[in-house]
Amino acid sequence: MKKSSAPTKIQFYLVSPTKYDWTNVANDIVKGCYMPYDKAKAIYLWLAEHIQYDTSHTIYDADTAWKKGKGVCQAYCELFYRLGSASGMDIRIISGHGRGRENSRKVIEDHCWIVVNKDPYPAKPTPFPEVIIYEKGQEETANIQITKGLNRSNAILIEPTWGAGVVENGKFVKSDHDMSWFDVDPCWMIFTHYPKNPLDQMLGNFVLSSEDYRLLPYLHPNYSEYGFESSDLLSYFIHTGSFDFPKIYPDFGNVIEFVDIPIASRLHQNEQYSICVIKKRDCHLAIVNGKDFMVDDEQGSQWRYDGTKWIVNFIPKRHGTLTLSIRDAEKDTLYHSILEYKL
Repeated sequence: MKKSSAPTKIQFYLVSPTKYDWTNVANDIVKGCYMPYDKAKAIYLWLAEHIQYDTSHTIYDADTAWKKGKGVCQAYCELFYRLGSASGMDIRIISGHGRGRENSRKVIEDHCWIVVNKDPYPAKPTPFPEVIIYEKGQEETANIQITKGLNRSNAILIEPTWGAGVVENGKFVKSDHDMSWFDVDPCWMIFTHYPKNPLDQMLGNFVLSSEDYRLLPYLHPNYSEYGFESSDLLSYFIHTGSFDFPKIYPDFGNVIEFVDIPIASRLHQNEQYSICVIKKRDCHLAIVNGKDFMVDDEQGSQWRYDGTKWIVNFIPKRHGTLTLSIRDAEKDTLYHSILEYKL
């Protein structure tokens, strides 16, 4: 990582022209909300509920997305921008690269998301404009908005498109109030989003290079539920030069917290490893490696409990995969993978 510096040139962003006055609509959505943070949350949830992702990739602007109820990432962000601006928020669109879910090394070259100043008062003006926002078709005329700089110590990052749902096998699947993409920690955001303006990384005094970003593994913000610290992981990857991570399955962060696990996607046969976890509720754990099945409640198991943590030492013997699997102690009879390694 390297020390950041102020942008050397003004950043430009084009938004589609609109024929609507968004004031009444925005006021209805943010009704009862007085702080920018609460207004942003209301708009985020409204978009997730009412706008679907356009799998035909033809709707890019706020007006059409409003009319059709769907759009691509730019449409989501332009809608957020229009509604947020109409409700008095200091808001703008960030453009850059994204990383798709299907392949951790796949980079979406053109993507956008949102940054909002959650302070109700404008940021202290800078001596130069950070962003000049034009409406398309008016590039030669006066600028529509000049942003005088965000208070980045008090701004939040929002990913409205991914918060709305995911595309699986060509079909959009709406999320169920997924808040993991609202007010995202910048250290989590950088694993999946790379802005064109280095300041929009919001990583303090450091900037991640584009080359390092492309090497980072895909890590979802909800991994924080498992006890991972995003800043620690980012520092580990950058300083060790190791950009590998095991596969983690979602939805069990309310059951298990990882204390210590091997940070690699591949393990080696006949080498010893250790996993340490905290159980947040009653469940059973198992290390599964082919026909080898090591359960925490079996007599003679390598699992041990030290009063707060469950620890297991194991030596993989078989090719294929090794998983840490979980079973509900009371309801479920099946084990579900939560952590997976290749051998």
